[in-house]
Amino acid sequence: MKKFGFTLPLLLTAALNGAVLEEWPLASQRYTELGDVKILDAKELAASPKERADFSGISDITYDSRNGLLYGVSDNGLLYVMRAKIGKKRIKALEIVRLEELQGKNGKPLKGKKMRDAEGLDILDKGLIVSFERRPRIALFDTYGRMIRKVELPKPLRKRSNYRGKNKMLEAVVFHPDFGILSAPEIALKKEDRKKHTIYGKNIRFEMAANGSLTTMALTKKGNILILERDFDPIFRDRVTTLSLLNPERGSVKRLAELRSEDGWNLDNFEGLTHVEDNRFLMMSDDNGNPLQSVVLVLLEIRE
Repeated sequence: MKKFGFTLPLLLTAALNGAVLEEWPLASQRYTELGDVKILDAKELAASPKERADFSGISDITYDSRNGLLYGVSDNGLLYVMRAKIGKKRIKALEIVRLEELQGKNGKPLKGKKMRDAEGLDILDKGLIVSFERRPRIALFDTYGRMIRKVELPKPLRKRSNYRGKNKMLEAVVFHPDFGILSAPEIALKKEDRKKHTIYGKNIRFEMAANGSLTTMALTKKGNILILERDFDPIFRDRVTTLSLLNPERGSVKRLAELRSEDGWNLDNFEGLTHVEDNRFLMMSDDNGNPLQSVVLVLLEIRE
């Protein structure tokens, strides 16, 4: 494992091991199926503090089904390369294969929080596309974290002053075979309706009603886009996780499920989402390096 040029909270510099996966009580049995969403499995990466540290802070994930590798990025500018064993109904194993620093075209690690704050991730044939906050941008990287090229942003997304905050910028990115690279800020831009989310492409945009902060997107088998939103009430400690399906051909949006902690769901800070196979997806939470939060993996199935 390479040595890093900066210190990361809770990140170990020892050899990386596989995670001990424990059952996570996401919800009581009566909530396992919700119309168009079925929860298949939920696991917590919880055992020792060492293992928690190894997997801490992952902002988004993407799965390469050809070799069983799960990639993740963190807001500390790290690229996780993990081997995932996922069955039809169970999450069997997860281990870190490599941990890389995201690097610029000059081969040097990205420096400073505003350059390293990676939030969105998707996989292409040519590499990985990553979206960033604080200094909003999208770039194509190889699977060793080396930048290949920057991606031109749609005009409304280029200026930092257009966003509502430095931590509310390019949260999600996904590649669509017909519409190209699509990206979305966490909340609406200053001049847009705050009650809506806008997903931007090169020559197209889609709108949907907001049900919280938009955290990630994933392409489905039929070419639709599965969208994950999260909301958190700091006073009452209530969490809401919402899954919606965008049909880009029609521009229509269907809400598939709304999971509320007040209804008995044991939710955490879900930020990562990726297609696994058929109609199955993997959802992952970011523990923010907080010992009171958990790193949770959820395997779910949707009906399109």
